[in-house]
Amino acid sequence: MRTPQSDQRPRTRTAVFANSKGGVGKSTLALLTCLGLATRDTLANIELIDVDPQSTSSESLKRFANERFSVINNDRMFLASGSPNNGNIVNHIDSLPRDRGQNSFLVFDSPAGNEPERSSFLQKCNIIFVPTSVSDADVSATIKYLEALRHLFHSQRAQNSEAMQPAVVILPNMVDNRDEFNELRRIFSNEPVYFGEPLYFSRLFRKAFREEFEDNNVKRLLRINQWYVDWITNLIFNSEKLRRPSTVFHQL
Repeated sequence: MRTPQSDQRPRTRTAVFANSKGGVGKSTLALLTCLGLATRDTLANIELIDVDPQSTSSESLKRFANERFSVINNDRMFLASGSPNNGNIVNHIDSLPRDRGQNSFLVFDSPAGNEPERSSFLQKCNIIFVPTSVSDADVSATIKYLEALRHLFHSQRAQNSEAMQPAVVILPNMVDNRDEFNELRRIFSNEPVYFGEPLYFSRLFRKAFREEFEDNNVKRLLRINQWYVDWITNLIFNSEKLRRPSTVFHQL
């Protein structure tokens, strides 16, 4: 497994939750991941950049913001059309300080309906998480999104053959049972991507974005899904060890 040399390391570990389909769980997973990173490493600098004009995750997470956890949602990060402002986002990624003594994480929540060709900043990320459920609509949109990602990466290779590509990880989300997980694994078995652990449906997810007394809803959600939070944050912590890109379907 090839690991980049130390002088080639990105300035921060960067993950994005992306899919052109809405309702697949991008904002919920961004919320879980940011809070998981913050509780796992109490010294890390963490930024959530919400490039979704609906601002679902940023509105929910801004109450947790402090000196080491920033929540960013402003006009500089997306255009009037609702598409990401790729230039400003890339400049922001490149401006983050490199500090080997302190972990740094950047998490993006991307908007629905946005295609990879309009999101060139994706190429700057370490990991692209693509959530999907087993529904026909979600599966069909996800297959098309993966194909569009490959076109984006192909264009990048044509310009720079040595450029590193992000790891693409499908996240089976809101599945009801193991049979549904296995069905998704079969559907995507011909895709050259990583395939993640399943996140099973729970009614608690319906309350994830509510502001409750002492945030008991969020605490319960994190506690019950601690195994999943540990798994996905571990992927981000070790993102440089993933082969990029995966040339075959690979179960994580």
